[in-house]
Amino acid sequence: MPRVLRLASAIVAAALLTQCTMGPTGRGEGPRAKRLAALGYEPLELQKSSGDSRYSGRFRVNGQEVCFLIDSGANSTDLDYKLATSFGIRPEKAVKVISRGALGRPVTSQVGLGALGAGHVTAAPFAFMLAPPTERHTATSRYDGQMGLDALSGIAALVDLQSGKLWIPGPRAANARQGGIQALGRREGLGFDSLRLESAGRLPPLLVNSRHNGKLLTWVVDTGAEVTVMAAETVKRLGIAATPSRSKIIDASGDRASVSTATLYDVVFGQLVVSEFQVAVTSLKTIRRTFRDRSGRPVDGIIGMDFLEESSALLDAASKVLYIGNPSRPGLD
Repeated sequence: MPRVLRLASAIVAAALLTQCTMGPTGRGEGPRAKRLAALGYEPLELQKSSGDSRYSGRFRVNGQEVCFLIDSGANSTDLDYKLATSFGIRPEKAVKVISRGALGRPVTSQVGLGALGAGHVTAAPFAFMLAPPTERHTATSRYDGQMGLDALSGIAALVDLQSGKLWIPGPRAANARQGGIQALGRREGLGFDSLRLESAGRLPPLLVNSRHNGKLLTWVVDTGAEVTVMAAETVKRLGIAATPSRSKIIDASGDRASVSTATLYDVVFGQLVVSEFQVAVTSLKTIRRTFRDRSGRPVDGIIGMDFLEESSALLDAASKVLYIGNPSRPGLD
């Protein structure tokens, strides 16, 4: 049977969302967890749904529990329209937002104000994108919505792909005093190396750079994507061999695309060298039109959960930092 992989990308909308059944990740504490605890951060356990390698968590909207996918590839936090209205959120009918799935399909959403709760932190008023009803199966169908960069940055949360935790500043955290929450800033002891996240034009900072055979490669950091995907346009330009496969990807609007596979050798992320970097390959025309680096060059792909977990990544969107590698482990095989 062909394999279907979920690909969520920035400015994509979720629809027809259902509550998820999840189990805990069950991972122990390490040097990173101790360091975050010393900084006054508190962990919120994340889970994985059956058959899904991405993380999701239990949050609150207007006091009601919801299950949100953790999606750094989305600028906004989306909520199922029917759930939103049942929670007392009124859509602003005069405001409509048009977004596109990773493969190009446009989706029109409305905006509604409510209260978003994560652990002991509540953000209010918070602007939710209200996803329209659809019968299509999408990359986020099994969830009530997705927690995007606006929420992750707004509450200065850190997404720990090593332990499956969302770290939130507690009352003792120095960046959570004086009536507000500020970005933590780059800190020592949270990874083998720290990579700066750059802005994609007018979009929030979520681009990370690497080098391969002396060539610059720019990636969208996307916890809402199961696999790392390289643009077919880049693969062709660099002369990288790709092997056809029976796998497909599905984006947040429900579109699907066939993928090939390729292996890059000795890809350098900061001080970390990945000896074998396996990627899925498909055309990313919409992504490349939307996301460009500071020089205006289109991005080369999407960093997904496969690499983020393997590299023990810690995402701090508010501080514009991606930590990679375990603080106690100097490299990645």
